[in-house]
Amino acid sequence: MAIIPAMGQVERGRLLNNEYHEAITHLVQNERIRLDEVRKLTNFLRDRNLTTFNHIKLPKRKKAFMRHIKSLSEQLEHGYFNHQVVGSDERELLLELLLFYHSFLQSAEHPSGQTPPFLKKVSMYWQTKTSRRQMRWKIEDTKDFMRDPINSPYWKQVNGKKNMRKRFDELAKQKKIRPRKEMIVVFKKLSYTGSAPKVRTLDLDYDNEWSLKWGDEVHTDVVGSRIFAALGYDVDHPYYYGQDSLILVFDFGTSVLSANDLRDSLQLIYGFNLDPFISRSGIIDDAMITQHKKLSPYRNRQFVSFKKCAVEGRPDRVKRIGSFLPNDFGNDKRRELRGALLAHAWIDNWDVREENTLLTTVHDGNYHYTMSAVFSDLGTCMGVRHSTVPIDFKVGLVNAFEWDVATQKRGVVRLRYRMNDRLAPYAQADYSDLKWMAVKIAQFDEEILRNIVKKSGWPYPVCELYFHKLAARRASILKAFDVEDPHPIAFDRSLTIERDGEVVVKNGQLVVDFDRQAHPESFYSKKGRLRNYGN
Repeated sequence: MAIIPAMGQVERGRLLNNEYHEAITHLVQNERIRLDEVRKLTNFLRDRNLTTFNHIKLPKRKKAFMRHIKSLSEQLEHGYFNHQVVGSDERELLLELLLFYHSFLQSAEHPSGQTPPFLKKVSMYWQTKTSRRQMRWKIEDTKDFMRDPINSPYWKQVNGKKNMRKRFDELAKQKKIRPRKEMIVVFKKLSYTGSAPKVRTLDLDYDNEWSLKWGDEVHTDVVGSRIFAALGYDVDHPYYYGQDSLILVFDFGTSVLSANDLRDSLQLIYGFNLDPFISRSGIIDDAMITQHKKLSPYRNRQFVSFKKCAVEGRPDRVKRIGSFLPNDFGNDKRRELRGALLAHAWIDNWDVREENTLLTTVHDGNYHYTMSAVFSDLGTCMGVRHSTVPIDFKVGLVNAFEWDVATQKRGVVRLRYRMNDRLAPYAQADYSDLKWMAVKIAQFDEEILRNIVKKSGWPYPVCELYFHKLAARRASILKAFDVEDPHPIAFDRSLTIERDGEVVVKNGQLVVDFDRQAHPESFYSKKGRLRNYGN
């Protein structure tokens, strides 16, 4: 058995709210841990021979997950056999164990990337149509909005301009995600999940995985994730790559050995035409190896590079379990999750389903594991269009991204925002929760916001228009919630931009299908995926 530090020596993530969670009552008796009940949980989570539960197929148990559960089990048993009374640290451990249990079961019931069932699609459609009417709160005279939650796996306080600016990169560093200015990745396997076309790839050292994707989310995901990170949340780590700045290598032993194979596969799986996104393809020769010495082991293999794409880190030390909102689990009482509704509204994130919240186990080294809650797939934002006939949706449409998101009238705040699911924390969010988030949004200044938008890879006219609209939406939030603006950001609703003698942006609207050859997905055309939501 590993040596377990005494309770209190390991910094626990604060899972408990103001009062102990009802969920752990059956694990405690007479102020002692019920060891038999704890062992039932840990044995279930670590038993690889147990492949079904209530006729539902269980997901594969990842090694890091099992080690994390083992660590929790050992710490709890250490306390039990040392006759420790159950205190806040022990209750934290119990709650963490239960959250992993419910998240694991949720991932079995709703496998990642699975096509939503028909009734779920109906619900998503209905929520999209009705949610905007529900976005209203009566103004309350409360000082409660100043109360910050304590740091937890769900949210951490980010203080100061420098920390906000570096937050996304610091999270990536902790997870050992190391993007390079020029990326070379090796094809691993096809992906069959979700609606955005993507494949799974590996670093040249075959150590860490990257999800390589194309289409209308390659810019929006980059921006949405960085904004949420600056607000204090953990996120996925997408990076934009422009013309020929990423090379995809095809090695032997897979079903896809060339750009043509990749194109045919994406067309079959996603109904997606990769051709307009391909910049060049061919065979790795001596000239390429001279330019990129790490390509030497792949001489004579096929490669392809792109006009634009994005990669998202899938580091080996981070393992995804399931949603961090299983069975609500009391999370509707968490200010940091209730307030996230306003962050979603700011970036116009449409897809807020439970499946896009991820509980993860992170290996910090020396057999120490921590838990973190990740807001995932934040790319369905920044101007979303839906169509029922034909069934279609598209994101990243700058003209669909409204200038204002919040208004105040007759003592009521309203949000101009639609989402496809109303999870418990968002349904329970009150005025003080949203005003708390408005204060956090107020901490963005022009430099922070511009740096985030520039990371997107949008061409200048589109990038500039998005910056002005994000600044305007921020201002509308602060005005609606009566929050004094510490960093006023100038914006122009009549923004006009010329490029090569042509007016591209006029009176705050994109008026031409700008540079379609370099950006085949288009920031102007409303035609989207024509595939419904998901595969």
